[in-house]
Amino acid sequence: MKTKVGIFVVALVLALGLGSGLMYWMNSQAQSDPVKVAKVSSSSVSQVKPKKRAQPKRKATPKIKTTAATRKIDAILRANRFVGTAYVVHQNRPIYQKGFGYADATLQRKNNANSVYQLASVQKSFTAGLLMKLVAENKVALTDKLAKYYPQITGAQEITLRDMLDMKSGLYLEAFPNKLTNENQMIKFVLQHVISTPSKIGRWEYSPVNYMLIAGIIQQVSGQSYRQYFTENIIQPWGLTHTGFVFKMNHQADEALGYKNQNVSDVVPNYAHRYFESRTSMYYQFGTGQVYMSARDLYLGERNMLQGKLYPQADVNTLLTPGSASTYGGGDYIQPGYIRVHGLAYGYEATALLSKDGQDGVVLLTNYYRQNQLAQTPAVQIWNMLEAGQLTSK
Repeated sequence: MKTKVGIFVVALVLALGLGSGLMYWMNSQAQSDPVKVAKVSSSSVSQVKPKKRAQPKRKATPKIKTTAATRKIDAILRANRFVGTAYVVHQNRPIYQKGFGYADATLQRKNNANSVYQLASVQKSFTAGLLMKLVAENKVALTDKLAKYYPQITGAQEITLRDMLDMKSGLYLEAFPNKLTNENQMIKFVLQHVISTPSKIGRWEYSPVNYMLIAGIIQQVSGQSYRQYFTENIIQPWGLTHTGFVFKMNHQADEALGYKNQNVSDVVPNYAHRYFESRTSMYYQFGTGQVYMSARDLYLGERNMLQGKLYPQADVNTLLTPGSASTYGGGDYIQPGYIRVHGLAYGYEATALLSKDGQDGVVLLTNYYRQNQLAQTPAVQIWNMLEAGQLTSK
């Protein structure tokens, strides 16, 4: 299994086009994940603040003792110069939770178990889950044509929602807006600038605009803003107290600031360069990279979807079926026994691997981007050891 995962990671890195290609990719996502005027959508959905709801009480995470397993994980993370928060679960029980490096180097504030990080493209998995909730309620169907919701897009009669979930729509978005202040403006911008290539329908090519439009469809069908729908169906019922939207991330005491090394070949963190993001970019990442989470919240969110707590568990395999050799489907990269999510944006990298029953998981969230020291590498190493039975709690 380790060999297969290793080969997959190499292929992923090549696909992302590290170097100048990666930077273009990150910019083209509006640094989303990472995640992108219909007569109905922009006029019928109001920007309503999420309703306040009593938060479920969250049990405190038991203090994790130092064991042979934790020492092995420590060694992997330190060898990879990891900066961020790591969270590892085995058989539904946390066996590792620790922060590394600085959340704010200027203030000498360190990353900890509750530090929050941008998810970038990992948000796409939640957007897909919200769409599946509407499918289960018979409000939409994966076989629906895009034209049902956005008939003005060229080729929309030939594109299904399933094509969009699997990144096989032939849709692209290269333009970047001068200013955005709400979700409806973003949808208008997408509809004015989306590029459709009908000859590419059915061919996999990563393009965040698919999920921008899916977020717009969620607005149309639910009658709520995407942000409100996400809050009321994921954040509040699951008690995710370290989760929210990046517009207010700087209000969080545990915010981890994004950093990068100026020299792309340097892997030693020096905290010399901050990554900054405009508010326009935050809105541009509509449905694809606007959410922050702690490592534990990300594990709980992905686990809950796998266990049927957002949409019926009977539909999990329907969503998590790869649409192409890319293994991508429904916001996840799907392997025989596990799923993987990954995102890069503005100095943040989010990666998580979970068994399909949600019982095992490895989550690494970092606020320090280094082109030649991706957090995904140690995440895969830890996952391989976990699944090989080398990380028992004894």
